[in-house]
Amino acid sequence: MDWIYRGFETSLLGLALCLGLAACLMPSADRPPGGAMSITLPMLSVTAPAP
Repeated sequence: MDWIYRGFETSLLGLALCLGLAACLMPSADRPPGGAMSITLPMLSVTAPAP
């Protein structure tokens, strides 16, 4: 039974690694304009004009 959990955990770690590498290698299409402040969190992105 332990091998089932280890296999599941290993597959999730592999998926996370692949998604992380893909996110690093993909160019971002939506760049904020020059002079704008941008805050990016893992699941949230906020762009506002710089003060």
